[in-house]
Amino acid sequence: MNLQDLHGFSSDRPILEIEEDLLGRSGFSEDLADAIASWHGKDSLVIALHGDWGSGKSSIKNMAVSKLKGLPENKPDIVEFSPWEWAAQEKITASFFQEISNSIGRIDKSKSGKKLAATLKKYGRYLNTGEFVVNGLSAALPTLFVFATLAGFGGNFSNVTWVKNTSTIFLVVCAIWAAALKWGKGFFSNLSGNIEATAKEHEQGLSDIRQELTSLLSKRKSSLIVVMDDLDRLTSEQIRMVFQLVKANLEFPNVVFLLLFQRDIVEEKLTDGKQTGRDYLEKIVQVPFDIPKIEITRLHSLLFSKLDQVIEQDKSATEMFDSGRWGNIYHSSLYAYFDNLRNVYRYISTLSFHFSLLKGKSAFEVNPVDLIAIECIRVFEPEIYKEIARLKDTFTKNGSNMYRGTENTTASLINGILDKASNNKRKFVEELLKQLFPTIEWVLGGTNYSSSFVNTWLREMRVCHPSNFDKYFQFSIPQGELSNSDLQDMLSLTSDSEGLSSFILSLKERGILKNALAQFESFTNEVPLENDYKYVKALIDIGDKVDHETIGFTMFSSNDHVVRLVVLFLRRIKDVEARGKLLLKCFKDSNGISIVEHILQADQNRREKSETDTVLLDTEFDELKNEFVRKLDEMAENNSDNLIRHEHLVSFLYRWTCWGNKDNVSKWLKAQTESIDGCINLLKRFVSKSSSKTMEDYVPKITSYIKLENIKNFIAIEPIANIVNDIDDKELDPYAKEAVKAFKDALEKRKKGVTDDW
Repeated sequence: MNLQDLHGFSSDRPILEIEEDLLGRSGFSEDLADAIASWHGKDSLVIALHGDWGSGKSSIKNMAVSKLKGLPENKPDIVEFSPWEWAAQEKITASFFQEISNSIGRIDKSKSGKKLAATLKKYGRYLNTGEFVVNGLSAALPTLFVFATLAGFGGNFSNVTWVKNTSTIFLVVCAIWAAALKWGKGFFSNLSGNIEATAKEHEQGLSDIRQELTSLLSKRKSSLIVVMDDLDRLTSEQIRMVFQLVKANLEFPNVVFLLLFQRDIVEEKLTDGKQTGRDYLEKIVQVPFDIPKIEITRLHSLLFSKLDQVIEQDKSATEMFDSGRWGNIYHSSLYAYFDNLRNVYRYISTLSFHFSLLKGKSAFEVNPVDLIAIECIRVFEPEIYKEIARLKDTFTKNGSNMYRGTENTTASLINGILDKASNNKRKFVEELLKQLFPTIEWVLGGTNYSSSFVNTWLREMRVCHPSNFDKYFQFSIPQGELSNSDLQDMLSLTSDSEGLSSFILSLKERGILKNALAQFESFTNEVPLENDYKYVKALIDIGDKVDHETIGFTMFSSNDHVVRLVVLFLRRIKDVEARGKLLLKCFKDSNGISIVEHILQADQNRREKSETDTVLLDTEFDELKNEFVRKLDEMAENNSDNLIRHEHLVSFLYRWTCWGNKDNVSKWLKAQTESIDGCINLLKRFVSKSSSKTMEDYVPKITSYIKLENIKNFIAIEPIANIVNDIDDKELDPYAKEAVKAFKDALEKRKKGVTDDW
């Protein structure tokens, strides 16, 4: 592909030379050219080349013309005329002779050639003059009818001769006046021009000019070949005009007409109450040819070669391409849409364009096989494409259990979409949707997939996963979604602790961290085990720096997802002692605390329930708890400001009290809350949020609150209350003001006997 046609948008244009033939039809074209060149009959020969749109009629014609132009001797004169280009101007007859005359004049510079061109122009002028007058008078009849009525009305009221004569003269004058009003100056100039030119030509009659043309053409050693394409685009009236032109006005020796059209369309347009279109054509066309059917293997080989060119544009797409899955999709459904050359080129050009939109900076953004299949639906089944695009939830929910109570409605919806398939294609669309969306296969009598497949679909960038779906219809990365390039970059950074930490925090700045971490869980098994230390340490490092709040019905915070990533990776290490030692080493070398704290708490819960699937052995479990307490003791002594402001302080306090020295924790908290800043910082950490929404609300209402009992677990409430009551709210930042208000509201509720239950 060149720069002028990067995506092959013009690739379905007819080929021009035999050397361009990719489908083995050059032999037929050459034979057709030889047959045309050999004709030297006393009458004209009319050849028709039939074929559906997109079957390659014009390409075969171009190859035949190329062969004719390359003949070493008796090279025919070839004139190509497209009636369709002149149809809108209603100048088919006039333009035909003008074009033929001009072409002969350009092709044949000999004396006889110039004379033939002049005679053809003369012949056309005669025919055009008659056509112009007839058409012009027809167009003016309404106007003339009015004047004729008026003139006749006047004459009927009088038997006086001069009145009748005057009416007659008036009618003639009015007719001329009506013509002038109808066409203006153009009518007279055209009419007088044609008549004047005709008079100058020795006052020859039409039969004289025909005899002259017959004589000139019969003396020629080579044929005059007139090619007319796209006749099926004309109206019924225009088609009849063309055929009348061919048979009534151009029955000359050494003239061959090559007419190209789709036979069934033309036959239908020519059928009337008098005769069928087929009978009409049989009277006109002497030699009908059908386009040889393209060998399907050649056509599909062309498709495959074009697809290869598209996919090879991106290395990542090439690596992602699953040839086995592609084979299943193609042979079960896709092949049915590629039975002509135009469909191949039309499809490839748009696929190439959309493919270019989905190239990421380091990875292809969707599954290439799914994109190929979705593009087929978009191009050939647009109604179904629209339905899929608007029903994301229906096509990405996994399994019938997600539709409990609405199974029949869902099945009816899917079958309704399949009913929109084009003629005879429903079964192919059904198979294609089953391949693309295993999520709905149960509706069509297939498998009900378990949730374990979901991570695979995400990792493979399949359209059936909700995080990938919109990319196939927006051809860009939807807001809030992580690109495949980002996921691949994240995967490549698992060997670089600092690089991975920085990258994760950049996702936080972009506002897509939670979704990114959730998606990356599907890539856990792709992280090389040899990256264990650098990967786990990076996650522990950033664990304290990401959000940990859960609001409303959100299942996990970003911190929760980081914990899951660490645990999922650790469980890949089958040696339980080795995984514990790895976690301990990473913890000691990191400043992060919260991730290990959550892992320890979860493992303790498993022990209390006597579950056997603990992450750690007892020895490493105890060592990690001791290291956790040591880190908090050290922070309390050397960096109290950071500890009191830590987002995970409340959680730390519970574990610190349980695994460490409770009295030391209480003393530290008491010391921190002897100042206004200390109290406010502590209260900020105990603020929780709840969401509520009524039928009238568009968005949920967020409420901040504090449970006094949570604070009492570690320190007395009254000393804090005494300090907070003296605080001037106007001087506080928004978060401090929120915490103080929530604390005072809780104190007020306690006075009224309201509990902390929420």
